[in-house]
Amino acid sequence: MIGILVTSKIEWEALLKVYEIDSNLTDKYIYGDYYKTNIYNKDVLLFRSIGRKAMSSAAVQYMIDKFNLRKVIFIGTATLVADYLDYGDIIIPDKVSEYDLSIREIEPLIKESNIIELNKVNVSMKYFEGLLGTSDKSLVTKKDYLMAKETDMVASDTEAAAIARVCKLNNIDIVIIKGISDRISEEGDYSAQTEEYEETAPGIIDNITRNYLNEVL
Repeated sequence: MIGILVTSKIEWEALLKVYEIDSNLTDKYIYGDYYKTNIYNKDVLLFRSIGRKAMSSAAVQYMIDKFNLRKVIFIGTATLVADYLDYGDIIIPDKVSEYDLSIREIEPLIKESNIIELNKVNVSMKYFEGLLGTSDKSLVTKKDYLMAKETDMVASDTEAAAIARVCKLNNIDIVIIKGISDRISEEGDYSAQTEEYEETAPGIIDNITRNYLNEVL
């Protein structure tokens, strides 16, 4: 079985909408919701977990054990870092790394030992590769953004590297597909950035599920 994961209620609702699934028919588990179905003649587990690294990685391990998943596809959103990206652009990273583990005063933000290489995917639709950085702290301050800009990161999220590590430890395939949903506010207005995310996230999920999933399942 293949697991398709999202990590926010907004993204979960958008995912269910694409496949015309009544949320009342989904099942609950300790970390969120899930629904077993068939997509493109493949058995698929759609599931949502609580966000951030600890809960999302625990949710993935739980589902690997419960349903014997052989592959996880993590879809969702990310915050812009690279200047050449724009809202709605799709990233299928070839590398992920946590960037909140270093002692910033004396170590690089992203250490080589924390980078996880991901398998190359063949997708005909337009997408960007690169390094997706993961931190428990959302990328919302200019200070953190400027530090991220000094690295090879193209975008930032709060779960991907942790999920990838769990999948690698279990020796199962992991594909990550993210869309750019927001960027830091120059005025430091976090509420504006949140509103951007809420407006763009459903469309990103719709785009990924309709145009990319069939090529990576």
